[in-house]
Amino acid sequence: MLSTILIALIVVVVVVIVAYPLFKPQFALPEPTYPVLEELVRQRDAMYAAIKDLENEYATGKLSESDYRSLRAKYEAKAVALLQELDRVVATLPRAETDDTIEREVARLRRASKKEGALTCPQCGAAYAAEDVFCAKCGASLRGTRCPACGTRAAVGDKFCRQCGTTL
Repeated sequence: MLSTILIALIVVVVVVIVAYPLFKPQFALPEPTYPVLEELVRQRDAMYAAIKDLENEYATGKLSESDYRSLRAKYEAKAVALLQELDRVVATLPRAETDDTIEREVARLRRASKKEGALTCPQCGAAYAAEDVFCAKCGASLRGTRCPACGTRAAVGDKFCRQCGTTL
């Protein structure tokens, strides 16, 4: 009897593990491909590699200074042209929806931090989360100080110790 229950339990676990990917939501959309962009990036990387090889050959004495300078100028001109073309192509690409989503989320968080009841640093006024210990902007302690007389931790903004009444 016990072995039957154990076998059934193992079968259920195996089925769940095998079937999980089938029911897992797929949020990632396939990335659009841009062959022109990919080719320009490939050419840019090849040009960077050529300039680096040129530097190495000159450093090891395989090239004269005049050859090095002429080849370097030629490679740099090609690299600049590729970078300008790459910038032009990137500027024509559609912005991803994720950029808009991120911007909306940032705006929502900024609005939420400005609402009443938002936690702000007593030193500089920057917003902070409840779990923060120090202000990310000015470095001030957000957990308050300890009373010099009794050592009790005081809350942020307290002027007197709640345990002994000493001025903080």
